[in-house]
Amino acid sequence: APRHPYTQALLSAVPRIDAAEQTRQIKVGGELPSPANPPQGCHFHPRCPQVTDACRAVYPVETAVSATHRVRCVLAQ
Repeated sequence: APRHPYTQALLSAVPRIDAAEQTRQIKVGGELPSPANPPQGCHFHPRCPQVTDACRAVYPVETAVSATHRVRCVLAQ
């Protein structure tokens, strides 16, 4: 159950053997940010289809979703 939009997009691109299990592929557009000069806020926000003003302003804190699942996304908080 991925919470971050980038992880959701990655997993939606995985081909499925069973056509009934195939999900709609999430397209990620935009330009890749520079790793040497990442944008302020969430580093994925320039390409995120669910971006908010909070994503642009603040780098998200790590949130525990469960004992084995953590996420850095303002949408998951």
